[in-house]
Amino acid sequence: MPENANPRISLSSRVALRPLSTQLENGVAIVGYADQFLELPPEGLKFIDWLNNGLTVAEARDRFEAAFNPFPDDEVQAVMDTFLESDFIAAVDGQPIAPRRASLPTETEWFPRRWAQALFSTPALLAWLAFCLPAIALWVATPALWPRRSDYFWTDYYFLVVLVGMLLWFVRMALHEMAHWLAARAKGIAATVTWTQRIGFFPMSQTVMHNIWAIPRQARYLPLAAGMMNDLFWMSLALYALYLAHIGLWSIPAWVIGLLKFHLLTATMALAAQFWLFSKMDGYFLLSALLGQRNLQSDTYHWLKSRLKRRPFDPPAGGMKFIYLYALVSLAWGGLFLGQFLLVDLPIKLQLLWVSL
Repeated sequence: MPENANPRISLSSRVALRPLSTQLENGVAIVGYADQFLELPPEGLKFIDWLNNGLTVAEARDRFEAAFNPFPDDEVQAVMDTFLESDFIAAVDGQPIAPRRASLPTETEWFPRRWAQALFSTPALLAWLAFCLPAIALWVATPALWPRRSDYFWTDYYFLVVLVGMLLWFVRMALHEMAHWLAARAKGIAATVTWTQRIGFFPMSQTVMHNIWAIPRQARYLPLAAGMMNDLFWMSLALYALYLAHIGLWSIPAWVIGLLKFHLLTATMALAAQFWLFSKMDGYFLLSALLGQRNLQSDTYHWLKSRLKRRPFDPPAGGMKFIYLYALVSLAWGGLFLGQFLLVDLPIKLQLLWVSL
């Protein structure tokens, strides 16, 4: 058989499945192996059990039809083909099938998991709350600390503004992704840090959590939110320094104050950008985990497309409520994004361009 060729699965075939993870969420069974996941109706888990018990595809199909509903031959074949494409099947009629995709990253020996678990333990999280919540309260109560567009130009030497801005961006991004990676390690999630693009051309790094949908929903929140928690920590540190200088308890050079305000402004803009739900950043993935909707953006896109073309739409098992919520939040935050761009981003870029010319 040629390499990577799919073996033929007939109704009389016996298939051996790889160890599959299963999660039941919002009326859907999420079945996965490594970083490949499929959504099945909950009764599909019984079909998988019968295959695992050594029944042929036809025998499993017959039991399924007797217990639930008709399962036509073409649908059975489509399911088997999808299982093959997703690396779910380890052997067909005793013939082994090599995985079609690379295996997940192995355990990282240089940073033991117990260290990551200590960093994201309950005492550590309580300490983070005790440090960040008072800083946020001071920020809200002290208008003098609120970020302003003028804070971007903390020095008259604009090449320093650009250079320091790039350096801060790289450092913050590295710390942000490291927080994601460490939290994923603490929860036993295989993760790698890669480069990607946002909105077509913005270069960004991202932490890919390969098997995050294989763990319980409650365990997903911390790895997804860890980057923003790290951002808030460094913003809180700057806020404390600025507040102490504001009330006269700490004498800080003017250029340091300007640099801290610059950091606070750019960090606030970056944190707000995490909730641009249309660009699949941290806010989108966190909302997806909270709602238990793995294909939230895709489902909403197909719904909007069906409305525009006046075609019927088959809603996901969780119903339309999640789609409506996602669309509403996307529109509301999209308005804030547009306001930030017109009132902050665009004037800053125009001023930099004007001075450079």
